[in-house]
Amino acid sequence: MASLREPYGNWALVAGAAEGIGEGFTNTLAAGGFNIILADHNLPAMQELAAGIRLKYHVETMEIHLDLASPDAPEICLGAISAHDCRLMVYVAAYSRVQRFTTLDPADLDGFLNVNTRTPLHLVHGFSNRLIAAGQTGGIILVSSLAGLIGPQFVATYAATKAFSIRLTEALHAELKSQGINISVCCAGTVSTPTYWKSKPSFEKMKPPVMEPGEVAAYALRKLGHKIICIPGLTNRLQYFFLMNLVPRWIARRLVNDAMKKMYGSL
Repeated sequence: MASLREPYGNWALVAGAAEGIGEGFTNTLAAGGFNIILADHNLPAMQELAAGIRLKYHVETMEIHLDLASPDAPEICLGAISAHDCRLMVYVAAYSRVQRFTTLDPADLDGFLNVNTRTPLHLVHGFSNRLIAAGQTGGIILVSSLAGLIGPQFVATYAATKAFSIRLTEALHAELKSQGINISVCCAGTVSTPTYWKSKPSFEKMKPPVMEPGEVAAYALRKLGHKIICIPGLTNRLQYFFLMNLVPRWIARRLVNDAMKKMYGSL
């Protein structure tokens, strides 16, 4: 991981850093010697994590207490990026609800749009322009989901906004590579995070492979600059290959929806 500091400098921003996959990225980057800008709305968890990595890895931290749905979130993060000459950005934050689309509140719909699309879009735009203007190399990782590849029931809006990150990354890879900026999207499967366990999945009929956040982060960081779309976990990659290449789309869609019904059939 220390080899990443040559192309990406000494500082990394992790947006949505305090828990789950974001905590995995924070710990993995700190173990590799990166100083970390942590941005999160969960202040106690963020402060505890920052104190822990400073003590364990002897790195510097900057904590930004921030709701990443707020209109000024990109500007605030970009200010911290400029102040620390940060050249590696990981956007993990996600708005997620497991429920029927028609039962979502209008505020939920705005949450999906703001956290999952608007803020990362503005951040990637501002971050890329800053690096290009300075003539610097850099890296961007957007954390998406396998749900963005085939839209499962009960997570329709989440899946749609995560598909946005995938298409954005595919398109920007061609534009940014020549400028010395690597961009990758991490399509995670089921990960042991507080958000996942709060959704109360049922394992009576099936249990998907559940990865640890640190595993996801380490894999995504290894693939930055080598893979545009990376899928952590061998089982996840095999399932993706099967669904995308070996069966018709309608069968793949049915299999995914059946799996969701088995886990969340009471919705």
